[in-house]
Amino acid sequence: PPSPSFRDGAAQLLGVLPLAERGKVMVIVGHIQEAPDSVAPPPAAGESDGLVIDHAARRVWADRTPVRLSYQEFELLAHLASSPGRVFTRTELLERVWRSDMHAGSRTVDVHVHRLRRKLGGLGRRLATVRRVGYVYRPEQAPAPA
Repeated sequence: PPSPSFRDGAAQLLGVLPLAERGKVMVIVGHIQEAPDSVAPPPAAGESDGLVIDHAARRVWADRTPVRLSYQEFELLAHLASSPGRVFTRTELLERVWRSDMHAGSRTVDVHVHRLRRKLGGLGRRLATVRRVGYVYRPEQAPAPA
């Protein structure tokens, strides 16, 4: 029979392993899925002037460009963006984002915010530092009408 197309989730043969019982084999089959980053951002799913946070799919786009974030980076961004304008102390962020990691310190928050800013490019400036306190998410303000 002709080889199946490996598009659209068709099964792909990954391997054949001989079993201890004579003449028997184990066939390992998998499915091909489209890479998550190639999917266009959903319209207005948590969009805030260029930043899209899709909580259900755990994906982020900055100016319609997919952004790869670690689990903690996503959690931190989602938490800060959930309350724009609210200042979160480093201690609050550690308690709410790093819940179970007792070894995380305030510098952990600083390092993750630094990485987020870098990954978000120009939109990273929305993660503002409040000296000696913590961080705040400040969405871009639309220009006032003339």
